[in-house]
Amino acid sequence: MNQKSRPWVKRILVTAALAAMTAGVMVPAIAADSQRPIGDIRVFTTLGYPGTPGGLAVNGQTLYVDTSAGNIDRQFDGSDNLYAYNVDTRQQLGQPIDVKRQYPVAPMGLAGIALDAAGRLYIADMNGRIDRVDPRTGVQEVYSVVPAGTDTSAPDMPTFVVFDHAGNLYVGDAGGDPIIWRVPPGGGTAQPWFVDPRLAGTWAASVLGMTIDPTGHDLYFATGNQEPGIVMYRLPLDHPDSAHLEEFHRYGDLVTSPCNPTPSGAFLSCSGTQVAGAGGIAFGASGKLYVVLLAKNQVSILQPDGTEALRFPSPQDNAKLDVPVNAPFDLAFDGHGTLLVSQLGDATFGNGPGNTPPPGGQQQAKNWVVYDVWVNDTAAPLNRPAIAS
Repeated sequence: MNQKSRPWVKRILVTAALAAMTAGVMVPAIAADSQRPIGDIRVFTTLGYPGTPGGLAVNGQTLYVDTSAGNIDRQFDGSDNLYAYNVDTRQQLGQPIDVKRQYPVAPMGLAGIALDAAGRLYIADMNGRIDRVDPRTGVQEVYSVVPAGTDTSAPDMPTFVVFDHAGNLYVGDAGGDPIIWRVPPGGGTAQPWFVDPRLAGTWAASVLGMTIDPTGHDLYFATGNQEPGIVMYRLPLDHPDSAHLEEFHRYGDLVTSPCNPTPSGAFLSCSGTQVAGAGGIAFGASGKLYVVLLAKNQVSILQPDGTEALRFPSPQDNAKLDVPVNAPFDLAFDGHGTLLVSQLGDATFGNGPGNTPPPGGQQQAKNWVVYDVWVNDTAAPLNRPAIAS
């Protein structure tokens, strides 16, 4: 190599070094996340009043979160909020949409969310109907009404929803009757699709999280209370009868978390949810089934054969978190290896009659959060049918 070529060599070396340094700076997100252990829990965002984050859905780079009134402390609010966030920047996108409830005075709020091909959201109003909301315009309408059940002391409570390929919407009823409803494409009154006493639980713990497996053949759903046991079932969509109902996994253990004994809304929500059941469920692209265990304050990962691969956090690890898990509710994948998990959090004094603020103003709970949980998995394909009307 002659002397005249040496400056070019130096330039090449300097350029290569700068490129290497730049690459090190520009790779951060996935590289950093890939070093996180499975089950690493961080806070994605914290909500203000009315709090109690409920159903989740991800459409591209947008996360939708509704508020659930899951602690039954917002009966006079008359409506609930639907928030949107950018999953990469974690920034809230505009103002939340105000979604009216079925009744102006009602104990519960919103829950599970399903998406159609047009990006419209189908949201369970736990007071007895399914709302359809267009997040681009804010237009909302009643898509379906769930008929009153036979047990009037424990009213129906549509909680989680999922579409099949044909556009039928399946609705789990966490209320009095052990029933799964089906709404035909285009909406209308929900029709009983499957009823079986094995699905029974206390009010708010009958049929909970539900999803359809990646083959599109089987409906998977969670039922029952922590005691005597939360059960995951699967049922062929083509054979919705008791003979084809199959137990996929049973959670027979009892997991409790210590509650602060000081009389407060936080004590009531902490102790009350531990007798409940599961939350949302979803399949990953890996074929694993992710299950929110609301009553246990944990997330479970099930293998395709139904065996449990992992569960987290332990009560001991949970107590060490900056924001301990307290009544996790729903889940959705962000597309980058993270599972987003909503959490009901603590009860607080809500608005009074006429939606007037309580004495001293609206209280905020620090644990009204959506978590970022590293699982190194993405979502299995979801049915997002084209709904004509």
